[in-house]
Amino acid sequence: MGATSAHVDKTTRQDLILRLISERDLGTQQDVVRALADEGVEAAQATVSRDLAELGVLKVGSRYLALPHDPGSAGIEVLPSFVLGIIPAQNQVVIHTRDGTAGAVSSVLDRVKGLKIMGTIAGQDTVLAIAPDAAAASEVANLIADVCRAKTRPAGNVE
Repeated sequence: MGATSAHVDKTTRQDLILRLISERDLGTQQDVVRALADEGVEAAQATVSRDLAELGVLKVGSRYLALPHDPGSAGIEVLPSFVLGIIPAQNQVVIHTRDGTAGAVSSVLDRVKGLKIMGTIAGQDTVLAIAPDAAAASEVANLIADVCRAKTRPAGNVE
C-alpha cells in the first residue's frame, strides 16, 4: 500500500488485522506489526497483542486463525469435543464428527478467517471441506488436528 505510516482508529486496524490473517501466513505478533506496516499502518506490538486478544484470534501451530465472535454460535473451541477423525483426500478434507455435530463443525470452519477452504458440506456425522488444492487440504487437516490436540493458545499471550 503506502510508504508512509499512519495511525488509524481501532476498528479499522482490527478489520485490517483480520484481513491480513486471512490472506497471509502470520505466526507472530511481529509478523502482524510488519504486515500492518506494509499496509501503511503504524502499530506497536503491545497494541497488536491487545487487538489479537480482543478479536479472539488463536495461534494454531505456527500461524494465526481468527473466528469472529457471533453470539449463540459455536466457536473453534468445540472442535476437540466434536471431531473424531480427519482425512485429507486430494483437495478435500473429510472430517468425521460425533453424531449430530457436523453442522456445528461445518459452521465453525466456514467462519474461520485464514483457513484455506472454499466451503463445507455437512451431513449428520461427516463434514466435507473443499480446499483449492491438495497442499491447502493437507494444511487444513493439520490445522484442525492441531486445534483438536489443543495446540492452540490465545494470540494475545506473550510470545
